[in-house]
Amino acid sequence: MIDLKSLWRDAKPDAPVCSVTGTTKNMVLAAVMNGARSFEEISAAAPLCGGECAMQNISGRGCRENAEALLSVYLPVFEMMTEGGGCSRHGHKAEKTE
Repeated sequence: MIDLKSLWRDAKPDAPVCSVTGTTKNMVLAAVMNGARSFEEISAAAPLCGGECAMQNISGRGCRENAEALLSVYLPVFEMMTEGGGCSRHGHKAEKTE
């Protein structure tokens, strides 16, 4: 069985998440960067069919599973990068602006 997290972590930015609508990995990640935190929020920002694309996708899974795998891989990284904690290795803190 294919490991979806590894597949999507290593996939090129233009890899299709939904072959029916043409939504790519990059489009899903852009939605996450703009605040999407669930399949429903991603599909509101980037067109996804909901699963009828499974037989045509590189993963053999529907776009719901693909988008959720991308979320599980990239959301923690994005949140870590944007939390404003500064450089903990050197004890520096980023100044937050309002």
